[in-house]
Amino acid sequence: MKTAIFVEGQTELVFVREYLLKKFEYQNIGIECYTLFTDSNFHTSEYPFPSSEGAINAEHYFQIINVGNDNAVLTRILNREKYLWSSGFTRIIGLRDMYSKNYRELAKEVGKIDFDLNEEFKQSTKEQIAKVAEKSNQIDFSFAIMEAESWVLGFHNCFEKINPLLTVEYIEANLGFNLELINPETTFFHPAKTMEQIYELANETYKKSKGNIEAIMASLQKEDFEYLRSIDKCASFGEFASLIE
Repeated sequence: MKTAIFVEGQTELVFVREYLLKKFEYQNIGIECYTLFTDSNFHTSEYPFPSSEGAINAEHYFQIINVGNDNAVLTRILNREKYLWSSGFTRIIGLRDMYSKNYRELAKEVGKIDFDLNEEFKQSTKEQIAKVAEKSNQIDFSFAIMEAESWVLGFHNCFEKINPLLTVEYIEANLGFNLELINPETTFFHPAKTMEQIYELANETYKKSKGNIEAIMASLQKEDFEYLRSIDKCASFGEFASLIE
């Protein structure tokens, strides 16, 4: 099984990489990461697992491709699919944030999640894949609502693992929301901004950096991802996880 996963940025790449490794418990899985910021600029990124040779020969091989731009995810998929099919890939998955400049311009209310617009984005993407793709039935596309940070916020106790000060209770006392009770993807229009506010409580900085997301993902285990799928929140994560399965 060879699957290519196209993501919009570094945060999504690290999230997906670590989720896959923990889901498969580091067994029978191979992962290689790349950047594809233009259609001809394909470079190795991050580290392969277990090794460059071992990864490609694994029972379940994943190639995670960071395209560096939310609007470029679908474009890169459509431009590269023929090469991937000819290279033995059987599935392509796209992942990008719903939050974007285009979304902000089209939303009915400034700073408010537009649930109808969410569905329009999803539907238009499906229609474009069906219309343009060579093998549309082997391509799936997922939106993180509103950003991958929503999924991180769904792991309500992960911040305490990074800094003991950042308990659910302390965050609620200072910012007015209880991460254990709310649904992040229907609460926060710009989840990355919320992450910044949480980090500031401990005099730390969240900048969507590689170090930030790697520290968060290192604090999570397979059971944390299974928990997020089992509760009634972050449905977009559940949708993405079902595509992996």
